[in-house]
Amino acid sequence: MDYNPIAPALRDVLTAIRHRKRVDEVVELILDRSCQIANALHGSFITVDHQTRRLIITSTHGPDWTLEKQACQLKLGQGITGRVALTGIAHLCGDVTRDPEYYPLFDYVRSELAVPVIVNDQVWGIINMDGLSVHAFNENTLATLSVFAELASFAITLRLEVNEQERLQRHLVQSEKLASLGEIIAGIAHEINNPLTSVLAHASLLTLKRGRETDEQSVQAILNESRRAADLVKSLLSFSRKEAGGKEIIGINELINRACSIKRYQLKVNNINLMADLDPVSFPVYVSAQQVQQVFLNLINNAEQAIPPSRKDGTIRVTTKRYGEKVRISVTDNGSGIPSEVQKFIFDPFFTTKPLGEGTGLGLSIAHSIIETHGGDITVESSTNRGSCFTVELPLALSPETPRQTAVSDPDPTAPLELPPAVAAASTPTAAAGTATPAEGATQPATRRTGRVLLVDDEPQILESLSDYLELMDVKATSAGEVTTALEILRKERFDVIVSDIRMPGIDGLRFYEMARAIDKRYSRNFVFMSGDLVRESTKSFVNSSGCVCLEKPFNLGTLYKTLVPHFGGADAAGEKPTAAQETESAGASGK
Repeated sequence: MDYNPIAPALRDVLTAIRHRKRVDEVVELILDRSCQIANALHGSFITVDHQTRRLIITSTHGPDWTLEKQACQLKLGQGITGRVALTGIAHLCGDVTRDPEYYPLFDYVRSELAVPVIVNDQVWGIINMDGLSVHAFNENTLATLSVFAELASFAITLRLEVNEQERLQRHLVQSEKLASLGEIIAGIAHEINNPLTSVLAHASLLTLKRGRETDEQSVQAILNESRRAADLVKSLLSFSRKEAGGKEIIGINELINRACSIKRYQLKVNNINLMADLDPVSFPVYVSAQQVQQVFLNLINNAEQAIPPSRKDGTIRVTTKRYGEKVRISVTDNGSGIPSEVQKFIFDPFFTTKPLGEGTGLGLSIAHSIIETHGGDITVESSTNRGSCFTVELPLALSPETPRQTAVSDPDPTAPLELPPAVAAASTPTAAAGTATPAEGATQPATRRTGRVLLVDDEPQILESLSDYLELMDVKATSAGEVTTALEILRKERFDVIVSDIRMPGIDGLRFYEMARAIDKRYSRNFVFMSGDLVRESTKSFVNSSGCVCLEKPFNLGTLYKTLVPHFGGADAAGEKPTAAQETESAGASGK
């Protein structure tokens, strides 16, 4: 039986396509096998640029291909290859000396065969072969080359489809990321504005308390809160970048902590305790950090949504543990769980159990795809009685014998800063000892009006700085870290004005406003809101309807004082009612 070289050539090409080789590799293989079968002197693969209407030689076979010849670009319609590119019809030229369309790139070529590669009904490229003799190619050669052209078309179409799928996947990932950002942006704004409010307040206090022993305490608070805000911004920016970027070796704990820092406060407000019980070793993984961080955010979001709002002991626990050459990350919640008949569908695209308009059904599908592309796996165990546990496994970046912690601790952010002698001397206050220099925008009025203020905020640093400032301004400030405590105080004492944060765990500021009004209707107007989150329309609508002032965090201490003064009245204001402080003093003097 005669040997047929076509069969092994076809097998080689099909194998390359099956292994998803790059298009240029498949094209070079097709060109090489075609020239061998046809015994062609020269061969080339030419791509067609329909925008510039030019032909570009991308692959060559045979001798004498100089850089000058490879750089030759014919116009669409020029030469035999240009005519094939224009018409999409194969051309067999038995004698180039008799064909006026032949372009003489090589003076010793005597015959030529050009076959188009059609992709999406358009000539994408051309397989071209040159012969040394007249009629070097025949109809059989044309038929064989046409088969290889079809294979090239198939390989190119497959690659284009894969590229489109990858593009759509990136688009879906970005869409899901934007949806996640929409859910957490309000919480992030509040969480960032809280430390910024504390920083500004302590900075203003420093200018009012120069030369006092409390300076170091304020500096310490500024350092701590600034670092806290910087970490939050870093986590948010890392997640919100549009492009995922390349892979890198990074400690798994760092990725988890980034996701937790974004969600922690929002979960706290919703009475959910987020616990990160991580292995002391931050096991290194080779991943796209932004993509894997998105997976953890999606899992934490799903866990949050699985916990009913009525539940007061909601818990989400994130753990890490090493298993051989993999690190296992588990996200466990004590929510309502996933029914067994639903679990097999949860990683399917667009599958969701949420009401119409409340979920895309892409979160877990994208998470599964991301982890799979990183060589890992994601699974779920769930019970309607105990909640759910999602487990992610990722391969370690190093061999199991050499684990190392890749996260490097930053220098102590609370360490005291030492100024150069010249700067320290320049910053020495020139005012007399004991004289407080007002902060810009926090000037002390010529006649200060004393009063009593109840401060309510779940942030201790904010309470401390505002209380210190008001005490400096001769305003009696009482602090409460939660609404329940504030209500107990209100039932025993009277205040000129209440200053309360809006978003707090348990009872929020809006509900507290209604409860304070029920205790004393004067608080309907003698109430000042604070908030780092005025994005929500419901919040803005409520504040506007109340007629009360709302200070947007971070705010200037002077603005706070000016807002409070009208509520104090004052003994020097004719016809005005005495303040709560004055009433308390009067009651004490009269023996009440």
